[in-house]
Amino acid sequence: MKSITIKKLYKLHTWVGIITGILLFVIAFSGAVAVFARPELQIWANSAIREPIPINPEQYHATLATLAQKVGPEYLDEVHVNFPRARSAETARVIFEGHVLQPDGTEKHEGFVFELSPKDLRVIEKFDMETYFSTVRFDMASFIAHFHADLHLGRPVGLILTGLLGLTLMVSIITGILIHRKKLAQIFTFRPDKSFSLLLSDGHKVMGIWGVAFHSVIAFTGAFLGLATVILVPAAAYVGFNGDQEKLVETFTAIKAPEISHVQQETQISEILSASKETRTDLTLTNFTVMGYGDKEALVYVFGTGSEQLGGETLVYQGATGEYLRSQANFGRLEGVTGKILDAMFPLHFGNFAGIFVKVIWAWLGLAMALLPISGIMLWQQRGIAAKNPSHSKRTYELVGRLLSGTCTGIVLATSVLFPVQLVCNHIMPSADETYLIFTAFFGVWGGATLLGLFVRAKHSFRLLGMMSALCLVSVMPLDIAFTGSHLFNVSTTHHNVSVGVDLTLFMLGLLSFYYLFYKGKTAGSIESPLIKAEGNK
Repeated sequence: MKSITIKKLYKLHTWVGIITGILLFVIAFSGAVAVFARPELQIWANSAIREPIPINPEQYHATLATLAQKVGPEYLDEVHVNFPRARSAETARVIFEGHVLQPDGTEKHEGFVFELSPKDLRVIEKFDMETYFSTVRFDMASFIAHFHADLHLGRPVGLILTGLLGLTLMVSIITGILIHRKKLAQIFTFRPDKSFSLLLSDGHKVMGIWGVAFHSVIAFTGAFLGLATVILVPAAAYVGFNGDQEKLVETFTAIKAPEISHVQQETQISEILSASKETRTDLTLTNFTVMGYGDKEALVYVFGTGSEQLGGETLVYQGATGEYLRSQANFGRLEGVTGKILDAMFPLHFGNFAGIFVKVIWAWLGLAMALLPISGIMLWQQRGIAAKNPSHSKRTYELVGRLLSGTCTGIVLATSVLFPVQLVCNHIMPSADETYLIFTAFFGVWGGATLLGLFVRAKHSFRLLGMMSALCLVSVMPLDIAFTGSHLFNVSTTHHNVSVGVDLTLFMLGLLSFYYLFYKGKTAGSIESPLIKAEGNK
C-alpha cells in the first residue's frame, strides 16, 4: 500500500477517533447521572411522590374491580399495575390489555391506560393504549435516562448508535491493554504535581487500568442493551419463531399466560399483595401483573427489587385462591447461567443493586470513563503540538480543543440547567407537560455552549461554562426550599429524604466546582494546556 494512502487512512482513523471520543464522553457522562434517574431523581423531580407512599392492598383490590367493570371483559387478558414512587412515576398506572375481535374476523391487540392519583388512586386521566404509548412526556429524570439510552434519536437509530459505541469502547479497552501491557507495573504511578504531560499520561493510564473491569462491564452491557431490542431479538424471533417477537418474549420471560377457563372467579389482589408485603420484607414491590383477571385460572406476578437476584424477583400466585406458587427471576425460565446473565444486564449497567452506595461508586467510575477518551484526545493533541513535524496545523489542534471544550463542558452545563428548570416548571405550571421546555433548555444550552466553544478560546469557554454549571447546581437547594419548603431541618416531618439528599449533593458539587475554578485557576487552565500553547504561539 502506498505511503500516501496510509497517511490518508491514518487521518481518517484519527478524526473518527476524535468524533467517537466526544460521543463516548456524552454517553458516559449522561450515564453517570442516569444511574440516579430511577428512582432518586424522578422522586426529586415530582413533588407528589417525594414522601413515601405505602401500598394499600385493599385499595388496589377495590380500584381494579371498579376499573375492570368500566373497560369490559375483552380487556382483562392482561392487567398491569405500576406502583407510584417505586416505579419512578408521579402517578399509579393501570393498563388493561386484550385481543379484541374485529369486524373482519381478526383479532387486534388493544387496551386502556388509567393514570391514578398516587395516594387515593382517584382516576386522573384515561387513554387508549396506542395513544398513551405514542405520546412522549418527560421530566428531567426520564429525559436524562432516555438520552443516555438512545440520545433521543429513537429506535432503531439511537439504540444502534449507543450499542455500537459500546462495541467501540470494548475495542478500545482490548487494544489499550495490548498497547500498554508493558506499563501495567506503573499502575500506582500518578504525578499530578509534575508537568501537564505526565499528569495527562498518568491520569489516562490510571483511569484506564484501574477501571478496566468496570469499563468492560459497561461496554458489554451497553452494547447488549443498545442492540438487543433492535437487532438480537428480531433476529432470534426470525430464526426460531417465524418472526413472531411476542411469542419469543412470552417463551423466555417470566410472565406466562394461563389457559383461560372462562369461569369467572374473583382475583384475590388484596390477599396476594398483603402476603407479598408480609413474607418478603426484603423486597421493594414495584408492580404486579394479572394474567386472566377475574378468571378461575388467573395468575398474578408480583415484581420487586432488593433481593439477592440482581435483576429483581418475581413472586407468582394463583389468582383465584391467592396461593403462593413460586419465586423466579425475570428470565427464570431460562436454564443454567443464561437467565442469570440476562437478569444481570440492566442492574450491572446502571449499578441498580445493593443500594445507593453502589450507585455512587458507579457514578464516579462513570465520570472516570467519560474522561478516558477525552484524555486520549488531549494526549494526541499534546504530542502533535510537541512534534517537530506535526501531522496537522496548530489551527487544527486549536479547533479540536475548542470543540472539546464547547461540547463536553456544554453537556455538563445543559444537564445542570435541567435541575432549576424542573423546579421552576413544577412551581409555575404544576399540572402542565414540561417536555417541550426540558428539550428546549437542554439542547438549546448545549448547542449554544458548543457554538461558544468554537468562537472563544478554550481556556475562557471552559471556565465560563464551568462557572455557569456550578451556579446552576448551587441554586437548586435555595430554589427547592423557596418553592416546596423541603430542607434538611424539616425532613423528619416531610419525609423528603431523597429530595433533600439530592439538593445537598448538588449544592456540594457546585461549591467544589467553584473552588476548583476560582482557587485552582492554574489547574483548571491546564485542562487545555496544549490548546493554550497552540493559541499562544499564533
